[in-house]
Amino acid sequence: MRMTTNDQLIRAVQVATRKLASSGNFDLLIKDVLAICVEAVGATGGTIYLHDSASHRLRFQHVLPEGIADKLPAKDIAEDFGLAGQAFQSRSTIAHEFESKPESEWNSFERATGVPVLNTVATPLMMEDEEPIGVVQLLNKEDGSFNASDAAVLDIIAAVATMAYMNFRLTEESARASTLLGMGKVSHDIGNLAASLYSTLSYREMAVNGLREQLSEETQDDRVCAYIETVEPVFSELKSSVDRIVGYSRLVSDISAGRALRPNKVMGSLGATIENSAAFLSTDARSNRVLLALEIDPDAPPTKHDELYFFRIIQNLIGNAIKAVKETIPDDWDGNVDDDDVENTPMFGKVTVRYRFEAGMHLIAIQDSGPGMTPETAERILSGNARSQWDKGSGSGWGIKIVLELAATHDAKVTIDSVLGRGSTFTISVPHCPS
Repeated sequence: MRMTTNDQLIRAVQVATRKLASSGNFDLLIKDVLAICVEAVGATGGTIYLHDSASHRLRFQHVLPEGIADKLPAKDIAEDFGLAGQAFQSRSTIAHEFESKPESEWNSFERATGVPVLNTVATPLMMEDEEPIGVVQLLNKEDGSFNASDAAVLDIIAAVATMAYMNFRLTEESARASTLLGMGKVSHDIGNLAASLYSTLSYREMAVNGLREQLSEETQDDRVCAYIETVEPVFSELKSSVDRIVGYSRLVSDISAGRALRPNKVMGSLGATIENSAAFLSTDARSNRVLLALEIDPDAPPTKHDELYFFRIIQNLIGNAIKAVKETIPDDWDGNVDDDDVENTPMFGKVTVRYRFEAGMHLIAIQDSGPGMTPETAERILSGNARSQWDKGSGSGWGIKIVLELAATHDAKVTIDSVLGRGSTFTISVPHCPS
């Protein structure tokens, strides 16, 4: 027995509310919205977009059937393009019929996918009196044409879906805000403790110099002199590490409090900063059976940069790359590492850090051999709205957000080149800044 319009509406609300209210994953949420819309009105497929106000575009999220995703001639579209753009601009559901035509007259979508478009309907994702957040466009109703009843069903689903999406984002942002607030408090305490340690280390130079004077006045003991020469660089490195802890704690405090970042740009070798930063993660990489390789251009000119900022950028990106490679480690590996026989212990992946100077730009690339990611995931990462997606290594998502904010202080651009199953490459393009 065929459902009436009221039956359709009731079922649509029930299904949408039940499924969308329980979705705790962004990608699953968006997929569910599209799948519910397709099923509710008997369409054979469709596409869902989210609006990007900064670029005035509708960003592609998912398509059904999923097998045509790689065949689409275009994914992201202008916010006023085609039927989806019309629905977005008019804030109303729009349906359109097409006359049957020979293959020679098919449009670019039909030729690329092999799917002739007979009818289509587009619905803005929005709640009443609110700005739309995206659009759902459906194709080819299985039984007849899209009608007013279908439009009513889609309007209801769109409102419920938008509410679910907004709730998801608010919950996510609230959790992140709480996390960052906690980070700010912890970093403040760490900064105070490190500052106290720093003041203690300040006596190191006076004590060592006093010891040298006593030795020169009384007796010269080669062994004591050797100990002094050994201790001196250890204290210097310890002081540098405390400097970084204090600086980074202040940096996190500034970010958590919403204060403007204040980079201290000094002329120096960016390559040396990168090498120094990567060196601190060599042990972590080796313990996870990840080969960490560096390819640094020694002829790159010095440039003004904040050493602490880039130290943090490189460490965050290498750390994330190691997590990505860990996803490829066999589940039956026992985790034991023989540090005495590293050469004969198998490596399960590789992270390569490359740095070169080209056409007035300092280019830093961190490449991993991990699982890779979809363009949609990469876009979410670059928007600062992504959490760790790995099963074997969790994360809050603030690491990449900090990378983006620190890079922005140097007018640097972060890009991602990734292919599923073939790894990812994060590239930071830093404009040259001579003195």
